[in-house]
Amino acid sequence: MRGLLIILVFFASLGLSLFLRFQAFDEWYGQGAGDLESGEGRGFVSLSPGLTETLFALGAREEVVGVTRFCLYPPETANCLSVGGLLDFNYEALAALNPRLIFMTPFHREHRAQLDHLGLSYEIVPQDTLDDIRASFLTLAQRCGRDPEGKRLVDTLDKNIATVQAVLQGRENRRVLLVTGRNSYSDRFEEVYAVSTGSFLSDLLLVAGGENCVSGSVAEYPVLSLEGMLHLDPDIIMELVAEEETASSPDSMTAWRELQILRAVREEAVHILGAPYFTIPGPRVSLVLEAFVRKLHPDLKDFVL
Repeated sequence: MRGLLIILVFFASLGLSLFLRFQAFDEWYGQGAGDLESGEGRGFVSLSPGLTETLFALGAREEVVGVTRFCLYPPETANCLSVGGLLDFNYEALAALNPRLIFMTPFHREHRAQLDHLGLSYEIVPQDTLDDIRASFLTLAQRCGRDPEGKRLVDTLDKNIATVQAVLQGRENRRVLLVTGRNSYSDRFEEVYAVSTGSFLSDLLLVAGGENCVSGSVAEYPVLSLEGMLHLDPDIIMELVAEEETASSPDSMTAWRELQILRAVREEAVHILGAPYFTIPGPRVSLVLEAFVRKLHPDLKDFVL
């Protein structure tokens, strides 16, 4: 009898919990989503941190109803419903939101058939290169009815690029290896993940006075062994990490110091830069450009755009 009572209490509690969650869920959708019966969608869903940041920078924060769990900036994204990860998003959540438009990147192409099946409208907005990012500002602005704000973002980016080019005029470019990850933060290296040309990070590097020593026709992140790094033997190595604490930790340089066979290590030209925005295309790329300039040109260590 006691066991039966426990089971009944458990299911009663579970039922109440589910009821409250669905009630909150329904209220949230009632505020941010479209009318499911009429089929009229409202608001936007963004499946990329870069696209999300762009929408918020355009002033469309009230219209963004869904984002991925990796869309963490600005902090107001916490008010949006999470529809899953970058590539493993929840179709049921998307269908329930019934947004006016879903913004996604070329990496989401394989999901088009399922979105078509659900009758959801979407648009692919690339942000792979610096030119893509410029175009994305204007595209998203047009879709949101915020053309002046989109032009403002483009003008600000172009002004910052022109400022850097003027400051660095006449300087010789140095060969740089851009790294976005490694096997582990241990005292030994096995491989690193590099950034190739054809990417927005490589484009920013070129503006900042660097020459990417890893070639690629499209944005790629090839794996390099120690032998591969030695073959490239760059003048400068810049490793990008998401946390400032990791970049400033003395332990983060331990593995690099063991690689005295590399010129950049011997000349103390290895830099670890830490911030969550380094690998996110969008309005904050000017901060990346600023950081690149400071590290590539020691006499400009206080450079600010």
